[in-house]
Amino acid sequence: MSTIYRKGFRSVYKLTAHLVFVTKYRKKAITNPVMSRLQEIFKNTLDKWGCSLIEFNGESDHVHLLIEYKPDIALSVLIANLKTVSSRLIRKDFP
Repeated sequence: MSTIYRKGFRSVYKLTAHLVFVTKYRKKAITNPVMSRLQEIFKNTLDKWGCSLIEFNGESDHVHLLIEYKPDIALSVLIANLKTVSSRLIRKDFP
C-alpha cells in the first residue's frame, strides 16, 4: 500500500477500507470466470464513484476488496451500491 495522500479543497486524506463480501450461506458459488468478472465489476463501479480498487482477492465463497475512497462519500452507501451492482450483473451474466 502506498503512502501517497490525496488532497481535497481543505483536507489531506488517505482513507482505505478492507471489505469482505460473502455468498449467502457461504455456498461455494464463485468460480474463476465469476471471480474475474467480479473484479471487473468492482473496478468499474469504484471508478464511477471516484474511488480505486487497490487489491482484489477471494475464494469460492467470499471475496476481499481493499479500496481507497474519498471523505465525502458515505462508506455505507458505497458498500450498498457495490453489493447491489455486483449481485445484479453477476446474476445476469451467470444465471
